[in-house]
Amino acid sequence: MNAKEKKGKIYKPVLFTVGALLLVEIIFGVFFTEDFGNLMVNMMYIVGDNFGWWINLLCVVGIFIGIAIVVARYGDVVIGGKDAKPDFTTWQWFSMSICGGIGCGLLFWAMGEPIYHYMDPPVAAGIEAETREAAIFAVSQAMFDWSFVQYFIYTLPALAFALLAFNYRKSLSFQSLVDVTFKRKMNWLTTLLHICCAWAVASGVSNSMGAGLMQISGGINAVFGVPQGPAMYLFITIFVAVFFILSCLTGIHKGLSYVSTACMICFFALLIYVVVFGDAQFIGKIGTEATGQILDNFFGKITYNNTLAPDDQWANQWSITYWNSFFIYAPVIGMFLARMGKGRTVRQFVLVEILVPSLFCCLFIAIFAGMIMKMQCEGIVDVWARVQELGMQTALYQVLGAMPFGKAVQVLFLVTVVLSFVTLADPNTSAMSTLCVHGQEIDSEPPRNIKIVVGVMVSVVAYLLVVSGGMDAVKGLLNIGGLLMTIPTLWLFLICFRLCGRLLKSKNHMIDPEQGSDDLKTVENGLELVVEETGAGE
Repeated sequence: MNAKEKKGKIYKPVLFTVGALLLVEIIFGVFFTEDFGNLMVNMMYIVGDNFGWWINLLCVVGIFIGIAIVVARYGDVVIGGKDAKPDFTTWQWFSMSICGGIGCGLLFWAMGEPIYHYMDPPVAAGIEAETREAAIFAVSQAMFDWSFVQYFIYTLPALAFALLAFNYRKSLSFQSLVDVTFKRKMNWLTTLLHICCAWAVASGVSNSMGAGLMQISGGINAVFGVPQGPAMYLFITIFVAVFFILSCLTGIHKGLSYVSTACMICFFALLIYVVVFGDAQFIGKIGTEATGQILDNFFGKITYNNTLAPDDQWANQWSITYWNSFFIYAPVIGMFLARMGKGRTVRQFVLVEILVPSLFCCLFIAIFAGMIMKMQCEGIVDVWARVQELGMQTALYQVLGAMPFGKAVQVLFLVTVVLSFVTLADPNTSAMSTLCVHGQEIDSEPPRNIKIVVGVMVSVVAYLLVVSGGMDAVKGLLNIGGLLMTIPTLWLFLICFRLCGRLLKSKNHMIDPEQGSDDLKTVENGLELVVEETGAGE
């Protein structure tokens, strides 16, 4: 069966292999619940202790590559060619870039993460817990964890896929990456990349959904007094799964567009509320000092590890796990963000995709983390005691409930969590489904039945993670998937130079595979003429 005949049909090796891997996780989660949770928890430390240095180093490399592309002539290339016009307005570009990579993690950790750093900073920071320095460090680290590193990791793969799709006129897929790199088809490698990416993204979405389940259950408990437990988690899993699968089935231009708009409105409503009814002066002070600490120690914050302090697991539990979670999503979110690059220069695209969501996340966390530090340090609410007693997912709602109009804000926060998860799960479920179909571009819609199967399996894994090991089990799965995806992500980082370099030599920043005396040649193979790419123009 040739490529045209396969197009649109199920990519059986990918679907069956990924399905088998997820099925194994489900079986272990159902029949060996405690052992499954312990294994996932241990994987967080195993991956961090043995490969944390590699994860940190790759983040640093990605930042230098991004800066080099912006500063050098590579930034002059126009995505889609010199005559290309943007497909999205500036507002659509900004809002989808912000919502597409956040998920519900930002809401979960913006308030929850700082209190952990305040009470237990890393040995490498040289800071004493529960001090002024610890408070500033806590806010700055939370801001940093959700901003620049994340978006450098997402943006470079997005740039590579945008150039392949719009300038090289190839499909938005790993097949294009393999073809351009090796100048020939390598189906086994394409299949392997699809399997790794689909499984890793399924793990990542399960992680986000796991965090979302805990946060939604905490909200229901705080607002309505319903006790948390497996039964509540199951009910929420079914509700959220139906929500994001239905959104996914309507297509990316309908369901996702409406949900992201609603999500952005909720984000800004929460920000305005905290500034108006919280202590804006304190938030401004600690947010400014936290920003200064980021600027003073930018690369040091990336490379925290437990060198000469093997008992300190802070880096494994926090920064290394975060970087791994970003590597999981990098190729697929890159494919999603690539669609917004048409008509922009490479320099504009890279700067916007890094700075706009990073600055938004820094602002969001500075405001919410500042509120948490104010309450903890001045004794308004003992946030740490609430976290120990109720779990972080419930403690966050308790904090919001202590502010004016607390119940209404708790409900708004709960709605925002659901919406923000859908904005991540919808496109990623569609992307995972696309990887399981032959010859289908990421921006086209895969079969509905594949979307449903993938969405259900991801939801089941998320439920089992939460009931078996809670947040540490979720982090363990993240570390495995993230480590796996570092290799294809590094590949996407490096190929940006090659892609831009060839385009700079073209008059209109385009390379047409259908015409290509410069890039294609015919060679005799028995009685057939075969078209092959040459190295000309490189």
